[in-house]
Amino acid sequence: MKTPNNNPILRTGLIICALLIISCAETKKEETVVEEQEIPLLEAASQEYANIVQKTLELMSTFEHDAYGEHMADDIIWYWPDGDSNTRHTIKGKNELISWWKNWQETTGGKMTFTNTTLLPIKVNKPSNYYKLVGTGVLSYADLTISLQDKSTSVRQHIVFMFNDDKKITHALLYYDRTGIIELTNVVLGETE
Repeated sequence: MKTPNNNPILRTGLIICALLIISCAETKKEETVVEEQEIPLLEAASQEYANIVQKTLELMSTFEHDAYGEHMADDIIWYWPDGDSNTRHTIKGKNELISWWKNWQETTGGKMTFTNTTLLPIKVNKPSNYYKLVGTGVLSYADLTISLQDKSTSVRQHIVFMFNDDKKITHALLYYDRTGIIELTNVVLGETE
């Protein structure tokens, strides 16, 4: 008759194997904490929007009214750089805006050019306290030169263009020092009909 094997190495090996099997079968439950990412106020947008603004400025400077109008929503609001958010003069509607520029061109014979243009396409995720606009936009910085007969004036102009989902301009908010333009044209842009 055989006696049981009391080999310590064998016993130790079996214990280790048993522990490995138990530890592999055991699942460790950890609580995962999901941190909410804060949505940034602004982020980069597609260069396509900057290209639309560049084309619009080129068409405006050559007074191709119907062509630049193609880039604008029917309900566009054009904000002149005067007053505050409640008192700024505006032109509402694509047809009204095009009529205004046609009238300006015909009555002044003026010309305008945009040079040294810098365009920054952005996506606004949170509304500001001022205009409450969200969505895709373009920050445009350019030198605007207006010429009437033999006189001209230049200003550094900042325009914020905002777009709808159809990639049409819904808002144009202009910021610049109007002094030279008023002196040259004797017209306060936005206050003439």
